Parts: sequence; C-alpha cells; structure tokens
Amino acid sequence: MRFSPSRSAVLLAALAFMLLCLPSLSSVPTGVGQMGGGGCICHGGDSQQVSVSIVGLPSSFQSNTTYNLSIAIASTIPEKSDGHQGGFRLSVQGGGTIAFDNSTATQELDDGWTHEIGGTYQRGWNFTWTSSNESTDPVEFIVHGNAVNGNNMSSGDAWNSFGRTIAHADNPIVIEQPVFDREIGLLDWLVFTLGLSTLVFCLVRVVR
Repeated sequence: MRFSPSRSAVLLAALAFMLLCLPSLSSVPTGVGQMGGGGCICHGGDSQQVSVSIVGLPSSFQSNTTYNLSIAIASTIPEKSDGHQGGFRLSVQGGGTIAFDNSTATQELDDGWTHEIGGTYQRGWNFTWTSSNESTDPVEFIVHGNAVNGNNMSSGDAWNSFGRTIAHADNPIVIEQPVFDREIGLLDWLVFTLGLSTLVFCLVRVVR
C-alpha cells in the first residue's frame, strides 16, 4: 500500500517550513522583549528608509547627572495619523537609571525598554537617563526602531538601529563603538535548506 499524506500533513509541513524559515516574531504592538535584541526582524530587514537616533547624548558624561534624551525615528514611510506609526527596543549597558516621560506609552521589559500599544502612534519617545554615582565605566546605548505604515501587517514596514558608547568625563578612554552584524550565518542557511527540503518532499508525495 502506497502512503498518501493527508492535506493536514501537508499543511503541517508548510507551517513547519514557515516557522523554520521566517524570523522569530520579536516585535508586536504591545512591546518588544529580549528577542528583539537583534532588531525588529518581523518588520522586514533593516533599511536605509529608516533613521534611528538618540537625541541629546553627551560626548562624555558626569556621575550622578540627569540627561534629557529622546528616541527619534525618521523615515520615508508615510505616517498614518490614526494608526500605528512605530516602535522601539532600547538597552543601556553600564549603569544609571532610565525614566520615560510617558509611562503609559512605554514599559521596562526583559532588561530593556520598549513601547506599550499606546506608544506606537508616534515615532518619538522622551526619557531621562541619570548616570551612576558609583562607576566611571563607559555606558552603551543601543536602540532598534521601526517605522510602520499602519496597515496592521508587516508589509511596507522597515527598521534600523542606532548604537553609541560614551565615556565618563574622568575616564576618557578610546571606546569601540557598537557594530551591527546583519549577515546571514551558516546556521540560518542550514535551517532554511532543511525547511525547504521538507516542504518539497511532502508536496512531491502528495502529487504522486
């Protein structure tokens, strides 16, 4: 007796393929957790259509000092006035405290900060950073931000990243700045090839 896979089996195989090949869903309107550390990957790839920055960062910082900063996203993607416009994931390594102006639009999540659903109707978020009074180590700021077109889908969206490390005024060492590696690794290609092979195999068995 020849085995004939059911439609359910084919659908399961197709679903498995999509799960293997598509990036993890790391960005949602309710906020981006630790899976968003590599960027807003469920909104496509990083793009020159989007510019992300932290406005107000000093060239060096003093101890126990509060700095007024803001995350700014500029993009050629049109903003929909009554729809979602953007989101972010911010991480700060090296000390200090973060406080966003609008606590109902933002949240602390998985050792970082991100938007709440009410904070996606904009492309800018104001916050303060108060430096530590105990450490003169450098502090690294990394933010991933996306610009969305408000169609409630990932199509037509884009994102980019910003990173900067600043030194203490009393410890002006030469600092290596953050570098974002967007290359697809060998493991990614292996997973893609395995998923594609599985799907093709199941489809061939069905049509025979």
